[in-house]
Amino acid sequence: MASGNRANSESLWPDKGFWRGFWWSSLFGLFMTFAILGAWIATMPEGPRTRMLNYWLNLRVPAPSLDWAPLQGSPLAVQVHVMAAVLALVVGAIIFLLPKGTGFHRLLGWSWVTSMIVVAATSIAMVADFGNGFNALHVFTAVTVISLWGGLTGIRRGDVRQHAGSMVGLYIGGLIIAGLFAFIPGRTMWATVFGG
Repeated sequence: MASGNRANSESLWPDKGFWRGFWWSSLFGLFMTFAILGAWIATMPEGPRTRMLNYWLNLRVPAPSLDWAPLQGSPLAVQVHVMAAVLALVVGAIIFLLPKGTGFHRLLGWSWVTSMIVVAATSIAMVADFGNGFNALHVFTAVTVISLWGGLTGIRRGDVRQHAGSMVGLYIGGLIIAGLFAFIPGRTMWATVFGG
């Protein structure tokens, strides 16, 4: 009985064909990320764009030196956003490592979905907190909502391939790639991790 359940849950893991398509989709997503970033830079006024590009060309990444003060001094939406993103990173990694299709997978999955909804909602709330409007990075908020919808509707229809593709893609694009942008110098996470 246990071996039957194990075989059933393992059969829910995507096959090699899925992963080939996934890597091509990931490369496309990475290309689109840089295209969006390029469009954002291209639409900036010349003065700020020149200063920003010069800054990046001369940037040296210091050794990590944790300083919680910048995060603690941030608006509540930023703090909740960071906590939800860290929770989603950890829970998502656990989900990848454990068998699929089990009750525990569903429990972890719902906690991951909830944390991603909080990540998306707080990214919108931060617009109001900082009063600087939407920017190109908010594309990741839209990607989060669309991917969650695709993953949840896929699994409700029994389409494991769509579910896995949406959720794995969101983990990489919406958490890892978008998370890297949180460490742009001058932002809260840069100041927190590198001490200023």
